[in-house]
Amino acid sequence: MPYRGRPPRVLFATSNGTGLGHLNRAMAITRRLPPRSEVSIFTLSQAAPVVARNGIEVDYMASYRRAASGTDRAWNLRLRAVLEGLLEERRPDVVVFDGVHPYRALTHVLSRRGAPPSIWCRRPMWREGSAQAPIRRAGAFDAILEPGELAAREDRGPTVEQRAEAVCVEPIIYLDPEELLEREAAAAKLGLDPDRPTALVNLGQGGEVDGAVARTLEALAALPGMQVAALQSSIAAGLRVPPGVVHLRSTFPMSRYLRAFDVVVAAAGYNSFHELIAFGVPTLFVPMARNTDDQPARARWAAAEGASLAVSGASDSMLEQRIAELCDPDRAAELRARALAAFPGNGAGPAANLVAAMATGEAPAPAVRERGRFNRWLRMSSHPVGPTLPLVAALGARDLLSHPERRAPRLLVLALGVPDEELILRLRSAIADEDPSRVLVLTDSLQFSDLRGLGVGFELLTRAPGRTQERELGALRDRIAILIRGRRPRRAISIGELGAELLAIPPREAG
Repeated sequence: MPYRGRPPRVLFATSNGTGLGHLNRAMAITRRLPPRSEVSIFTLSQAAPVVARNGIEVDYMASYRRAASGTDRAWNLRLRAVLEGLLEERRPDVVVFDGVHPYRALTHVLSRRGAPPSIWCRRPMWREGSAQAPIRRAGAFDAILEPGELAAREDRGPTVEQRAEAVCVEPIIYLDPEELLEREAAAAKLGLDPDRPTALVNLGQGGEVDGAVARTLEALAALPGMQVAALQSSIAAGLRVPPGVVHLRSTFPMSRYLRAFDVVVAAAGYNSFHELIAFGVPTLFVPMARNTDDQPARARWAAAEGASLAVSGASDSMLEQRIAELCDPDRAAELRARALAAFPGNGAGPAANLVAAMATGEAPAPAVRERGRFNRWLRMSSHPVGPTLPLVAALGARDLLSHPERRAPRLLVLALGVPDEELILRLRSAIADEDPSRVLVLTDSLQFSDLRGLGVGFELLTRAPGRTQERELGALRDRIAILIRGRRPRRAISIGELGAELLAIPPREAG
């Protein structure tokens, strides 16, 4: 039921994505909801620990095509059960999904009778020719929220024709200008010299991107007096890095420290693009190829507006020339002024107003929900026996052959209450000679980076404060039963607490 006389309860759900984009928007909106709002975020992104570190309750489930995740059908049924459990436990007044593709499990849960109102936060700027199937699932939601896109005139994707059905706001960014640290404070936090001209490299890594990172670092390091910093996430193993380059651990929100930098070389993803322009940072955008996000279109728009410089992609031969242009003080000053003039304001506040209004039962948006039981079954269901069952069954075996890392785990490791500094050591001992991709770890630890480095599949078991021991054990048993559905391991061990209570196995000695 919609809230009355109490703060709203909001559940955000985000897809996996390739970065922090979906989570960033969810947290940006969260910060601007009415005081004392009860907010939780469910995500498929391995950036979930960022949410927890910012004081927001977070639930995580591994996305499809992760180690030991099983077939698409098994994964969708698992996701459906997790979402049903969350709605039952949290009783949200409104659900907000941020992602490109509304999963069948999600649309099934949101289409059923008695489901809370829901909003699809649907970022525009999809690549031309992107699949139309996700667009057709808009009927599972009560409203569409479209975060603004500075480069909207370059948008050739399928959301353009659907814009009239959406509530459109300005671009959504996490911070407002007054929340940024001044240069001296920002540089001190990052270990940089505030008196030297400073460049930041934030391009990511992998494939041809590594070549662009190496070229960028070399070109910047060759400039007299230039202090060069690169996010650790942009420096691949084995990459040749010029002496003196400062390696930075990504700190959320990185935008808080942007005044430490005179120039930035960055990819043109939604978050970094709009933040760098909003805060007037002279930038060279190097667009990356993505399945849906049209980064080249953003970069072209910004260059045409004079708000930034751009190249066509990671392999562009003009990269070094554009870097030299970026680092010219007069040119940088022009870019800064044009960028600041181009940004219309932060849309996170109006987006939060829409979410709060929907939580009260208001309908301040065009109605997009499609009714009808047959329509729900045909296009939005995640029933064990449903319209996609023949196709999914036929493709299941092929899917596992194409992605052998998704095969069912042979070993389940329960790792509850294990100190962070001991987690990986204990896991290595427990796994021994087993293929890590055939190991599923169930844990309450948020050491996702270490777990990812180990190569295992892993799921988060959230332990809510205030529960009685009996309720806690019941909730954990229910979640474990869901998480191993469709991928039952041959054996299970415990390297921490509650092994006997949850799996009827004794704990394994740490070694």
